[in-house]
Amino acid sequence: MASPAPCGMLPAMSTVRAAPVPPVAPSDPPLGLPRSAGAAQPAVPGLIEARPNNQPVSALRDLRKNVEINVGKACNNRCVFCIDGLPKAEDRAYMPWPQMRAELDRWAAEGYRSVGFLGGEPTTYPQIGEAVAHARAIGFSRVAIATNATKLRLTHFTDRLLDAGLTRVTVSMHGHTAELEDKLTRVPGNFHKKCEALRYLVARRRADPTVLPDGLSVNIVLNGWNHAHLPQMLKFFYETIGVDDLRANYIRPEGYAEGDASLTPRYAEVVPNLIKAIVLAERHFKKVFTFGGFPMCVLPAPLRRDPELLSRTMGEYRDLSTACSVRSDGGDRVAPGKTFVDGSWVQHVKSSAVFFDEGEQRARFNWQDRKRFDLKGHPEACGACELFGVCEGVWKGYLDIWGAGGFQPVRLADTALAQR
Repeated sequence: MASPAPCGMLPAMSTVRAAPVPPVAPSDPPLGLPRSAGAAQPAVPGLIEARPNNQPVSALRDLRKNVEINVGKACNNRCVFCIDGLPKAEDRAYMPWPQMRAELDRWAAEGYRSVGFLGGEPTTYPQIGEAVAHARAIGFSRVAIATNATKLRLTHFTDRLLDAGLTRVTVSMHGHTAELEDKLTRVPGNFHKKCEALRYLVARRRADPTVLPDGLSVNIVLNGWNHAHLPQMLKFFYETIGVDDLRANYIRPEGYAEGDASLTPRYAEVVPNLIKAIVLAERHFKKVFTFGGFPMCVLPAPLRRDPELLSRTMGEYRDLSTACSVRSDGGDRVAPGKTFVDGSWVQHVKSSAVFFDEGEQRARFNWQDRKRFDLKGHPEACGACELFGVCEGVWKGYLDIWGAGGFQPVRLADTALAQR
């Protein structure tokens, strides 16, 4: 199943222009949402709080509780759309091993059985092998990394992670040619390194079906430079490389990509290529393809009305319920001395979904709530939309670039949700 998008930095804010929450029947699981994301500290013992029923109901979702732990934001790539931009020195520092071990123990004690390691780049974390092994030893049955995979071309290193108990790898790769991939990641030679790593992982899985039992996938960030090539990317990854699971996430316009219209295309430009990819994956390649980051109203009505196709392809139906843990100084993502223009959707406002541990200098939150209440906004049209409870909204960075026009309320009866 597809992994959730990396948590990234801590933009701790809530829009001041959010649409009013329409009344929702608490007995309706797909749409049941409370009116707020929670308090500044958990109301009951535990690391975080999460809203009940904060994901669409889906029989395809892995029910293991998942936590994504950011090991530090140092990275050996310089992607043009990186949400971290230029992280502070303390954010680039790796999580000390005793703190990592204690963090894993905490989440395991709360019943989490799936863990992912994020960065930055988690394969550069000096104790990544020890972290994987410790996670398996204390009961995590699903252990994943989200990686650019350049270090995984070193077969002895990859074998060490697999032997330690790694069960899933999600590779961030955004182009089907060296020219496109290296332009997006700004590291010459990256394309060939990633291909080498992917081919080795594919070969290991084919030789031994017990290798990576929770899957090998490629995660594509759809942006203004690559979305037109999405159909070609499917052919490349499915046929040339041999992977059978692709995820395409619409760009989150923060960090380096903040305010960049060339990297952040309008949804209307991307959706036709997305639909081509869905048709190709379903009818020709017959492989797993999912997408994320698209509000419901920009999707074609036939897709919204097809319960099986929507739940198979829309990543929000398949993503695990995910908690995140990331180093934080308790503030938000605004750099020192920087302010946002008046009227921006991205505001310097305290989060209502993040629980900050001052002693550990750690922020913990539910990823679904974080997106819904902090990272995404809801234009005025959302107030009349009957999917307000299940649609996460629109990245605030998108709204800053393109405004709040072009979004339309959707009736529940015109979607697959009405058939559940």
